[in-house]
Amino acid sequence: MATIERCNGTYRVKVRRKGAPPLTATFTHLAEAKKWAQTTESAVLEGRHFTATEAKKHTLADLLDRYICEVLPQKRASTVPDQARQPHWWKSQHGPSLLAEVTPAIIVRYRNTLTYGRANGTVNHYLAVLSHAFTVVVKEWQRCEDNPVRK
Repeated sequence: MATIERCNGTYRVKVRRKGAPPLTATFTHLAEAKKWAQTTESAVLEGRHFTATEAKKHTLADLLDRYICEVLPQKRASTVPDQARQPHWWKSQHGPSLLAEVTPAIIVRYRNTLTYGRANGTVNHYLAVLSHAFTVVVKEWQRCEDNPVRK
């Protein structure tokens, strides 16, 4: 539930929902405060609101290591060797970057690097594994808001 308090000419909004951390923001206009409260509350209810700090705490290497340990063993045994090689490539190329720093433009640059000496289908497989890793991060681990590979 959202509450709005007036303090020294500004409006402080607090959004508190069970299962989510409390969120606060300060605004100069009441209309802005109400709009933020409504959109934030609906995002929390739908499970779309994530704090940016989670994406700034974890690196792409952390994501890919966890993906290799938790997700790959659940896949078909015949596909694991290829799908294990692909996250290692992404990790070697862009591993130390924070999740918040991974943008569609960066992925396009690395995709173009992948095209040299590889078939288009292979490049698509590399992108598919990275996309699935980000989908798991968004839906299950909740460490970032969206999948930059989809864009």
